[in-house]
Order: sequence, then structure tokens, then C-alpha cells
Amino acid sequence: MPPDESGAQMEDRFVLGVNLPWRRYGCDFGANAWEPGGGLAGVADRDALEDVFTRLAANRIRWVRWFLFCDGRAGIMWGPDGTPMGLDEHVFPDLDVALGLARRHGLRLVFALFDFHWFRAARRHKNVQLGGRADLVADPVAREHLLDRVVDPILEWTGRSGAIGAWDVINEPEWVTGDRDARGWRRRSRIAADDMRAFIGAVVERIHSRTVHQATVGLAGARGLPLVRGLGLDFYQIHWYDAHDAESPLDRPVAALELDRPVLLGEFPTRRSSRDAVSILNKARAMGYMGALAWSVLSSDAFSDYFGRSAEIAAWRRDPGLIA
Repeated sequence: MPPDESGAQMEDRFVLGVNLPWRRYGCDFGANAWEPGGGLAGVADRDALEDVFTRLAANRIRWVRWFLFCDGRAGIMWGPDGTPMGLDEHVFPDLDVALGLARRHGLRLVFALFDFHWFRAARRHKNVQLGGRADLVADPVAREHLLDRVVDPILEWTGRSGAIGAWDVINEPEWVTGDRDARGWRRRSRIAADDMRAFIGAVVERIHSRTVHQATVGLAGARGLPLVRGLGLDFYQIHWYDAHDAESPLDRPVAALELDRPVLLGEFPTRRSSRDAVSILNKARAMGYMGALAWSVLSSDAFSDYFGRSAEIAAWRRDPGLIA
């Protein structure tokens, strides 16, 4: 187990960070069909990750958001009926690699425990089930198994690590949250809002009781705030992309949201946006966000070009009004 360290405290000035968000989606922590020897601890390209963290530290990045279980394809041992039985033997060594990277380079990790794809309709690839785990949230008994056998061990292993800035319960839960349809049946692969709130609230309670860290939820936009209000989050988190600006405008002051905690801009594009990265950062700071995390470092999607923008972001970061 990592040694006890002082808990991460909320910075009092603008926090600049990035979304990693994975080396390989769903395969960084625990054994899987693609890398049966485990995730980070067993891969041959750890030097490449070391180089990434070295570059991030040189750019004075503070937080790195990293997806942990994603859609459930790795790290968890499953019973025949789909019940989580516990973590495989590779998860803790993989976590220690991630924490070691962060410590060596003076960065703090924001682990996103689950991705919304966890709740999508199940599909199989290489005889591995991807997604299809909605019942583990909707059913109270199954939810307790997930909390007791998967969430608790992770939190207890890392609970006093100063290399962690916060825990993100689930990435963009709005995409899979909805009420029952006209016939009373839940839409396929969707979770009732009350069930999602119960799940998020239960994870937040365990974060607070088992760690010294903060809890948040990475919302796709401000429209998702009713899903997490009143659940004890230490800060709210909103993502922004051009396509969603009409319903979640970047130009709206955070104060207008009338929230009881600070707000982090948890994702913003570094590619295919009408605004360049510096303009987004300036706007986020002016609107009262506590910080912003660029999307992304290692993902190859259409909105990611952090290292192509890193020089201008690093220059912006040298503003003396920002935290060192």
C-alpha cells in the first residue's frame, strides 16, 4: 500500500490540467483480453508514459484526469451471473505505477472511476463483455456488491495518497440517465435519474469516509447539474464543446448557476473548436471557473491536440496571477 501522505487540498487559484484520459481505453488498470498480464505495471511502453508526464510537468500542469474502469472490460473479476466478485491481482500494482508517475512529476490525478459506456447495452469483443452493467446501479443489492467489492478496495488502497487530487465518480452520466418511457419501461441502456443519484451519492459518501480526497462528477454540460445537486460533491464539474454551447454556454458566469461549491471546466477541446485553447482558458477564468482540464493528451479523437497547443498553453500558464 502507498505510504500515508497529506491529503490534497483545494487550490485557491486557477487549476490547469489535462485529460490523459487513458493509454488504452479500459486497459490501463487490471488484466484484460488485450493485455492479460495487466495494465500499466506490465506494459513495455512505460517509458513513453514517463515522457508524457515529464512534458506535462514542464508545462506546469497541475491535474491529470485518468479513466479507471471505463466500460468494465478490465480489472474486475465477475461471477457467472455478472456479479462483481472483486479486483484482479493486477489492479493495485497498476495503480501504484500511476501514483508513482504523479508523485515523481509533482502532478495530482483525478481518477474517473466509471465511464457512461459502463451502462450502455452490452456487447462482446474477444469474448469480453463491454458495458451492460446498468443493473449494478439500478438494483440496490447489486449496487452494494459493486461498492463493497470494487469501489471500497480502490479507495482504501489509495485513500491517503497526496498524488490524488480528486475522484470523479462517473464521466458524463447524462448520456445514460433518463426516466421511464410512456409504457413504464426504462429506455434501453438507461438508468432512472433516482437510481443514478443514489449510486453517485453512495460513492461520494464512501470517498469521504475512506479517503482524504475530494469528490466530483464529470457532467457533459450544465444541464446535468440537477442530477448531482445536493449529493455532497466538493466541486462541480462541467464539460464544454462547441456543439453544446447553446445549452451550456461558456460565456455564462459560474455565479449564474447558483451553486454551493466551485466549478471545474473538466473538458475543453484543443482541436476542432471555433475558439483556440488560450481563448477558452481566458474565458473560463473570467467566468469564475476554479480551473480547466484540456482534452486530451493521448486520446486520438477529433477534439484532441494538447501537445499541438501545449506551447501556447504553457505561455499562458506563466501568468503570475495563476498558481505556480
